Amino acid sequence: MPQAPERPGDRGGQPVFFVPASILAMLSLLLALHLTRTLLQPDVDQFTLVMLGVVPGKYMSGVISAFPGGYWAALPALISYAFLHANFTHLAINSAWLLAFGSMVVRKIGAVRFMMLYLLCALLAAIVHILADFASLTPMVGASGAISGLMGAGFRIVLPGMMEGRGLYADQGAIPGGGAPIRLAPLTDRRFLTMSGIWMGMNIVFGLTGIRVSEQLLLIAWDAHIAGFIAGALLIGIFTRKKNVSGVTQS
Repeated sequence: MPQAPERPGDRGGQPVFFVPASILAMLSLLLALHLTRTLLQPDVDQFTLVMLGVVPGKYMSGVISAFPGGYWAALPALISYAFLHANFTHLAINSAWLLAFGSMVVRKIGAVRFMMLYLLCALLAAIVHILADFASLTPMVGASGAISGLMGAGFRIVLPGMMEGRGLYADQGAIPGGGAPIRLAPLTDRRFLTMSGIWMGMNIVFGLTGIRVSEQLLLIAWDAHIAGFIAGALLIGIFTRKKNVSGVTQS
């Protein structure tokens, strides 16, 4: 009896449990970097956060000269901060969101475009945070700004399928090498605006009050989150241009 052809993602369980290799690699990298930092002496680790995290006040002309390397040493921090985390709780929360929204975006646009989108959202989130809190000397670290961008992109990706009752994985049966162009929810879509408004409102509230997890109070750079979200929602239109759905991206 003839059998239906195996679809990408069928191996190893249902598609919902399939995690792209690029997301697993990113999660492994974030964990490895944090574990490495736990081996550092406290003063060395603090120096690492100051040099590789985003310290808004560091970019002021009267302050930058006090840091090793000046402006050239400060520029990589606009990206490197998105690979560091304050503690394991911070890392676990961001990893969960990366797993959910990162996987969705990778399946649609592929690993290379995903990484470009991630880095651009991280960069724009850092710039907005610097402009919004220019006098602060507190390092900002974490992948939240970039992941917020993936969330903004993910909202626009998932809404067309949800509105048609097809779910997240309806396009996985598409013929490899073919398929229909990726459809995105319009920026003016009422559902997208509602979801975005709720998410932004929550960020502002928790950004002003912080989130208490057990004995820890996590401070949130809400301005970076919102900037990253808007960047992702806008940029996903560029990254999906002339991009066709052809099953799960094997990345």
